[in-house]
Amino acid sequence: MSQLYARKNAAGAVQTLIDHLRNTARIAGEFEDEFSETSKTAGIHHDEGKAKKDFQEYLFDDGIKRGTVIHAYQGAFTISEIPTSSAIGKLTQEILELVITSHHGDLPDCIVPTGDSSFFEKMSETNKSKEKYHYQEVKENLYGLDLDTRRRFDKSAEETDALMHRLNHAGYVNERSLYFSLGQYVKYIFSRLVDADRLDAGYFGSQQRFVPCKPDWRHLIDRFEKSIGDFDNTTFINQLRFEISEACRQASVRATGIYTLAVPTGGGKTLASLRFALHHALRTKKQRVIYVSPYLTITSQTTKSFRDILGLSEDSDVILEHYSGVMGSTGRDGDNDDIDHQGENDGSTVSRRKLAAERWDSPIIVTTMVQFLETVMSSHATKLRKFHNMANSVIIFDEIQSIPVNAINLFKEVVSFLSAILNCTILLCSATVPQLETIGRRNLLLSENPDIIEDSDRYAAAFKRTNIVPIKQEFDLDEFANFVLEKALENGNCLAIVNLRSEARRLYQCLEQINADNQFTVVHLSTSMCGMHRAKELGNVIETLKAKKPVICVSTQLIEAGVDISFACVIRATAGLDSILQSAGRCNRNGESHEPKNVYVVSIKNERGLEILGDIKRGKEITNQLIQDYAESDLSSDDMLHEFYESYFASPLMQKKMDYQVNDTGSSVYDMLSLNNDGRKRFENRTSVKYGYHLAQAFKTASDRFQVIPHLAQDVIVDYQDSLALLDKFKEEKSNNNLVTAVKILHRLQGYSVSLFDYEVTKLSNSSAISIVDQEFGISLLDKQHYSQQYGVVLDPEMSGIFDDE
Repeated sequence: MSQLYARKNAAGAVQTLIDHLRNTARIAGEFEDEFSETSKTAGIHHDEGKAKKDFQEYLFDDGIKRGTVIHAYQGAFTISEIPTSSAIGKLTQEILELVITSHHGDLPDCIVPTGDSSFFEKMSETNKSKEKYHYQEVKENLYGLDLDTRRRFDKSAEETDALMHRLNHAGYVNERSLYFSLGQYVKYIFSRLVDADRLDAGYFGSQQRFVPCKPDWRHLIDRFEKSIGDFDNTTFINQLRFEISEACRQASVRATGIYTLAVPTGGGKTLASLRFALHHALRTKKQRVIYVSPYLTITSQTTKSFRDILGLSEDSDVILEHYSGVMGSTGRDGDNDDIDHQGENDGSTVSRRKLAAERWDSPIIVTTMVQFLETVMSSHATKLRKFHNMANSVIIFDEIQSIPVNAINLFKEVVSFLSAILNCTILLCSATVPQLETIGRRNLLLSENPDIIEDSDRYAAAFKRTNIVPIKQEFDLDEFANFVLEKALENGNCLAIVNLRSEARRLYQCLEQINADNQFTVVHLSTSMCGMHRAKELGNVIETLKAKKPVICVSTQLIEAGVDISFACVIRATAGLDSILQSAGRCNRNGESHEPKNVYVVSIKNERGLEILGDIKRGKEITNQLIQDYAESDLSSDDMLHEFYESYFASPLMQKKMDYQVNDTGSSVYDMLSLNNDGRKRFENRTSVKYGYHLAQAFKTASDRFQVIPHLAQDVIVDYQDSLALLDKFKEEKSNNNLVTAVKILHRLQGYSVSLFDYEVTKLSNSSAISIVDQEFGISLLDKQHYSQQYGVVLDPEMSGIFDDE
């Protein structure tokens, strides 16, 4: 075959196969200096299977059905035939075989769930000879192309050897952690290959070349320091905030590692952590700063704070805010049967998908814990594409106490890998930091002397602005509403935080009824409302408080962390003590009262729906027990918080839960992503053969079973403010092929989306309330009748949400 091609675009231009292989290898190698040889080796072999007649015909014949020509396995076959007898060589082969075969879709299970077979058996001579692969033809057609296979592989094996040396000396206490990190390394190399492959496809025909992000940390630091120098440091509270900020700046000289930042609520933790990150990034030559918040409500506020202090416009590319799955969250790029990239032969559909896919290539990323965990736990090429851009970063995790319990052990393994192997500095922040290193598995590689703030007790005492007051009487919602109104009348305003969205709706309606002569503005907040709606209502509350006008805010727990707001009184429905203390941070936040203000803790009768929120239910039970056992103790003390965490995580059931148990398999996501002992046993029982490979991770099954928020099914755009106009504008720009503008509109639409649970999707779909606006980008729209200006999403418009199931 005289010339081999990799792709053809809509204009008819063609790219040769050798150019594509070399470009992909080069780009994959340029992302980071470390592990570049392994990335290049994956790149140079990933599309070998295009060197055959049926693919070349497929490329130039629009009548051939997309996905019918398999072309990724052949490169893995080449890797499998390289002679090697060492354990390091064999492990290198396994890593490369996994990422090359899977680069269009999902990393597979090394052992299938039933235990009947292993992925690596597909590298057998019998499989290679199957007609669908045309492997012999591929080898003949590649003969003469200088792929430098042996030298590249040997360099890759050297990197694997160095990796194993680092893993063995990282401080892991058991083999499971080491194998978990090996699985993360596979995902990291996979991420580099996927991103490089798609970047080369995207740049083809544009006369552009990939240039890695090179942040100007010095410029950003100068802007930050100038802005912070203008802050008012005359008050006692602001002086303390300045001290904390200075301590963070001074701590930035520390080596790369995992640190904790325990700052009392109101201590300026957000900007202090950014100050640490910017100075540390400059000193240690980090690629980016990634700020991970627990809730959607915090991301927009945090992004605005960062833009303001750095003097950046909303259109600046320095900061990327990424929190929603609006852009194709349900889409896949293919499957493990090696479907070719959609659009590689027509230059249309997938090029848009690629453009919309988040690469996290900005200097500063603001995202959510959901996005972070769903990336690192995923097996999907689209989600993992950005994983490699976490390497060599400063990653700040805010409100670390909010990590979902079932993901704790997984989280600790991931951040340990990011720090020990990918050169990341991790900052774990909270006013109520749990001792993560002593909870669950002992698998968190904390740095020596990890505390950034050494005298945290002094600051905790200085920032004490509230008293936690448990109410012995249990209230129904009518009684709760009367209590809220009573305290609002005493204090001039009040924040009431409840556990369930249904409780928030009912409490709001009760207050509206008893709020005689509209003495108070009553505001409702919940995650049933889109981000723009919540921001508007929250802004109204803040302005009302500033004007010293009477206001009552009824909210779910979304307001209890990271929201810069201060009430004279807070009432919290009984929950975990950590949640109660976070809620207390919304009371007398700036020391408006010299005397501590009361935060009341009230149990609500018959909390229907709490059964499915197991973590909140357990937290409520333990807090009630602490109130009973330590009636005279200060619930806000470190001793009480320690007692709470010790009780909360103590049970054997909780220990298992932290591994993310998968009930129908009897296994856990943790085991699937480490040694996968259950899979190994099933394989040996089914085949009567001992499993003979290093890697056994069940990547795809673990990915499919993992969900940060259980039963969360779909994001929908809602009819609020100018969302419909934005949708129309998006469709117009897309149809005119103005893809950059279309993607910017998609970013704006993130603020008009709501995440629905599976039962909500079912009920709304049965009412024909959800319509698909754009299949390609996975955009759905909720009917206007099912979105209330008071409550957000309502399942039954006729009942105004009051009888909706939780």
